[in-house]
Amino acid sequence: MSDENIETIDHRVAIIGCGRVGATSAYALMLRGVARELVLVDLDRGLAEGEAMDLQHAVPMGRPVRIWAGDYRDAARAAIVVIAAGVSSRPGESRLELIGRNVVVVRACMKQLLAAGFKGIVLMTTNPVDVLAQVAQEESGLPVARVIGSGTVLDTARLRAMLGEELGVEARSVHAYIVGEHGDSEIAAWSSAQIAGLGVRAYREGEGPDLDALLGRVRTAAPEIIKHKGYTSYAIASCVTRICEAILRDEHSVLPVSTMLTGQHGIDGVYLSLPCVVGRGGVARVIALPLDAAELAGLRASAEVLRRTLASVRPAGAEV
Repeated sequence: MSDENIETIDHRVAIIGCGRVGATSAYALMLRGVARELVLVDLDRGLAEGEAMDLQHAVPMGRPVRIWAGDYRDAARAAIVVIAAGVSSRPGESRLELIGRNVVVVRACMKQLLAAGFKGIVLMTTNPVDVLAQVAQEESGLPVARVIGSGTVLDTARLRAMLGEELGVEARSVHAYIVGEHGDSEIAAWSSAQIAGLGVRAYREGEGPDLDALLGRVRTAAPEIIKHKGYTSYAIASCVTRICEAILRDEHSVLPVSTMLTGQHGIDGVYLSLPCVVGRGGVARVIALPLDAAELAGLRASAEVLRRTLASVRPAGAEV
């Protein structure tokens, strides 16, 4: 039974799942000093303890952070719980194909968190992240604003890195978003992509990278990395850290996280990514980007892919 009087510790982040993404996220959070407490939770208690010890030994070289292996009661007091539990993609496997295995894991995590009295913010990283973020919200009954998927923050970072390299511009000067599913149906919002206030299409001056091919490279980046090293970790860990930073510092930063749409672009009742204002309460606002007709059609098609996938894991008779 949940403890209604449980205290949320504003400077604590808990990570559930100490595999490569979870452990690397903890390392990135420690290096940046985003949180003052990091709790690691895993079914394999020994793994969580080993990662916590190793990370704690790195603290003298970084920021003062207390790191330890804990349980769901420790996690329930965190301001943010990062869910990184579950299996990762195998070579040749899409993110959506993970749903059957990972939905069970996410439901179990949420059940234990809620039983321990959790009232903070959930940041989902387990794939397929959009569907599992929505499952976590529905299972928990927590406000939509406080159950967030890492969404296309990673895909957007990849787009900016690739586009900056192609155009000879430092990546942080590229303002462009990937929106929709974190997966094969995602789209690039080229209509609003800019460098120094100039549209990317105009900036190319008629010459430059094939934008469709560039989007293809973004979509296949994870499978390509998995083919070479077996998993992804560093970039997603950096994205987790950036999202946590925006929340804990109440930055009201604009990040393309995954949240439930409520009519934006004619889409309702499904989690996907659009630029969102993110602060201490989670998602404060969803921003509907200007999209051309083809981009709008692509975004709506992406929403339908996610809607069908969600329907496949919902109890019989439930509506999407």
